[in-house]
Amino acid sequence: MKNELKKALVLMPLIAALAACGGGGGDSSALDANSGTGIGTGTGTGTGTGTGTGTGTGTGTGTGTGTGTGTGTDGTPTKPAVKEPFHFTTDPARYLLLGIGLQSTGVLEAITQQPIGGVVAMNGQTLTGADLSVVDISGDETYAQGRWAKGTAVAGGKTTSLGTSRNDAYHYVVYLEPTHFPTSGTRQCDAGTFTRPNVVNNPWAPDFGVANGSATLRFDEEGAVVDVSITATAGDRAGTVSTTGRKLGMGMSAVTGNFFNQGDGMMLTLGDSGNGEFRIIAAYEVTAGGDAAYRGIATFLCSR
Repeated sequence: MKNELKKALVLMPLIAALAACGGGGGDSSALDANSGTGIGTGTGTGTGTGTGTGTGTGTGTGTGTGTGTGTGTDGTPTKPAVKEPFHFTTDPARYLLLGIGLQSTGVLEAITQQPIGGVVAMNGQTLTGADLSVVDISGDETYAQGRWAKGTAVAGGKTTSLGTSRNDAYHYVVYLEPTHFPTSGTRQCDAGTFTRPNVVNNPWAPDFGVANGSATLRFDEEGAVVDVSITATAGDRAGTVSTTGRKLGMGMSAVTGNFFNQGDGMMLTLGDSGNGEFRIIAAYEVTAGGDAAYRGIATFLCSR
């Protein structure tokens, strides 16, 4: 599946003093990718007291302090949301984009990454606009993950104005492709990093849910073997999609269930995280509560 393609890197201004944080429903965190913060605006009121001096009648002036409350808005984080920008150099890299009638994956030839870590271009798939918003951002030098929430998206040969419809969202991940697998051994996988799943159908279901899951990774002489389970919860609806003993060859992906027909299932692959670590990558769709389909992307870092 590897193609020799010329790669170009388009990185926006260098990210300085990067910290691990991220975005969710609005902006999520790499530690908890389903929770987020917004930018709030507020108004305050105050009262003042004063004393006056003079003859006859006096006037007084005073100063007051006020307090205000604000409401958060879903938008792109204003500080770096990744540990490091994605290092797109000579190592083979791939992308996966999941969205409105689209399940796209391929060799990464060019990338544009914002200073805060959000990816806004992967080859010819782009997000533009003065009001563009990338949320659920996480990443380091070996991967970048997030969700396009607002702006003009060009993907899969069509143009979509995101933010005008309840199920408008594109989930993405870019990653380094492994160049070798161990022939034995296991890795311990973390609790996962998730983009917030968006509803695909059912106008009465919540627009977004939250996701959690688990994964295991082991190697044998034939390649990698993964177990993955992901649960999406939205209000009182919940659904789980899972697979066990799924084999992955070098540079290969595996599809479970009815994923390619936009039904319950997953597309699974492995990314290289360096130092003997690997990242399980899962694009998924799952029916929650029996009547509402949700889709998103989950990644699990697996270490010795």
